[in-house]
Amino acid sequence: MSKSEIYLAEAVFRVINERRKIVFDVLQFNSVKDMEHYKQLMGEMEALEYIENEIKDLLNGQENDDE
Repeated sequence: MSKSEIYLAEAVFRVINERRKIVFDVLQFNSVKDMEHYKQLMGEMEALEYIENEIKDLLNGQENDDE
């Protein structure tokens, strides 16, 4: 894996983690406006987890191909 690919992956993971923290803080500190807002936040958390796992799987697959 090249340095640019590593940098890109790290940057994407950083953005995912920052957004996850923001959403978690809203949930934790009772800043949810209503049930619709809660559902949107939970959906976003699920989407962030899905994207993170897909990227990890792709990177793991690429590492196996490089060997």
